[in-house]
Amino acid sequence: MEPLFPQGSIILVSSIPYFFSSPKVRDVIVYKEKRSDTYFVKRITSVEKGTYFVEGDNKKDSLDSRKLGRIKKKDIIGKVVFKL
Repeated sequence: MEPLFPQGSIILVSSIPYFFSSPKVRDVIVYKEKRSDTYFVKRITSVEKGTYFVEGDNKKDSLDSRKLGRIKKKDIIGKVVFKL
């Protein structure tokens, strides 16, 4: 998610916001990619039929929905709420 979160950034992630509402376009989230058990920080760019298209801010060098496909709400760990 560079340049928003440079390599090594510490972020605070909360699942609480999504107990009360659904993720929205422009939210920055952490999700677990089910095939590789890897965690990603990405921005939601579209919502369609209960799935989310996510992209990194560094479009040239981002492994995101353009390559991995849409994600489901159950894969979202939480919303990024703070950066140290």
